[in-house]
Amino acid sequence: MGVLLEGTDVGGRHVPNRIAAQPMEGCDGTPEGAPADLTVRRYERFGAGGSGLIWFEATSVAADARANSRQLFITPQTAPAFRSLAEVTRSAARRRFGPAHEPYLVLQLTHSGRFSRTAPAGGRRVACLNPHLDREALPVWTDEQLERLCGTFVEAARLAARAGFDAVDIKACHGYLLHELLGAHTRTNSRYGGPFEHRVRLLLDIVKAVRAEVPDVAVAVRFNATDGVPFPYGFGTQADGSAGIDLDEPKRLAHLLSRAGCTLLNVTAGIPTHGPHINRPFDRPVAGTAPPPEHPLVGVSRLLELAAAIQGAVPEVPVVATGLSWLRQFWPPVAAGVLRAGGARFAGLGRGMFAYPDAPADLMARGALEPVKCCIACSRCTELMRMGSTAGCAVRDHPLYSSLHRSAMAAARSAP
Repeated sequence: MGVLLEGTDVGGRHVPNRIAAQPMEGCDGTPEGAPADLTVRRYERFGAGGSGLIWFEATSVAADARANSRQLFITPQTAPAFRSLAEVTRSAARRRFGPAHEPYLVLQLTHSGRFSRTAPAGGRRVACLNPHLDREALPVWTDEQLERLCGTFVEAARLAARAGFDAVDIKACHGYLLHELLGAHTRTNSRYGGPFEHRVRLLLDIVKAVRAEVPDVAVAVRFNATDGVPFPYGFGTQADGSAGIDLDEPKRLAHLLSRAGCTLLNVTAGIPTHGPHINRPFDRPVAGTAPPPEHPLVGVSRLLELAAAIQGAVPEVPVVATGLSWLRQFWPPVAAGVLRAGGARFAGLGRGMFAYPDAPADLMARGALEPVKCCIACSRCTELMRMGSTAGCAVRDHPLYSSLHRSAMAAARSAP
């Protein structure tokens, strides 16, 4: 498993190991969007835990584009708090592992699109109507409105660079705006819909603009390799009207992102509100929802195969693989096998890091993980988010999050 602890380079910058803490929202920012105490606690734990790559959670680029009222939001007013957050994370890593251990910090920038809960009444818009995701007809973005968003992302990237982040992720996954556009086959007479070249246009324009206007920050993209949503409403799906996987367009997109200057890719799949088992293999579903329609190992295998396919298509760009958390204490040998086979350059953990932020440090010290610290894929972190609370591991990070989970469940039961 030594390959997990080997250093590597991303865009000329040294990364101390191949383990990545994935972007997992805590829903615990201030109303203004600054990191609050629980946010700082989370990333301080990630830094002290030893992850070489720390991918900070979804951070909105606009006030009306937040997925919840506690989502992070970078502005000139909140940027100093983001700088402090980056410094706290790096300081925690240096204190535990010495000055040579400098984690690579990526800030994920997002516009929540159809999931923008802070938009004013009637203000939510969609790239195109999608019967699999929309319960009501929503206004559709005009080309002019979409074009203006390029400058919004550039300004957010500029603030992130000044705050000390090594890279920004232009988020294009899980049903949010830039990902919506990738599957906007039914958006007609538009520069941003219909043919492949139009559907990827805004994402590529933003990547190119950030590279040109904010040269001090690298550009990463987390994108869906497949959606699990039937054509013509999904990306990376077969054109026969099914939800079967077709990786032709995702591979083409990876090539274009590489040519546009993207130096790091993070491969995921699915849309949580449509098929949560696709991007998050689990044993116990969120309370009140259906159990997964497949064994979780099927989902783990699918996610690893998707990452390997994209890594094979663009060997020059490091890819972060995901879906490993369900494997508990067995993820390190599996991840090491994936990396040795060239299926990815980084092993990413999301829920697993909520539960066990010290996992990289334990691998360094002991060569193995402690089973009693590992994520058990119980979906309670997701339940906390769905119930409007702050997200974390209610099983391993107690009493803090177990208490929050009990309170949230009690409130949900007593609600009319």
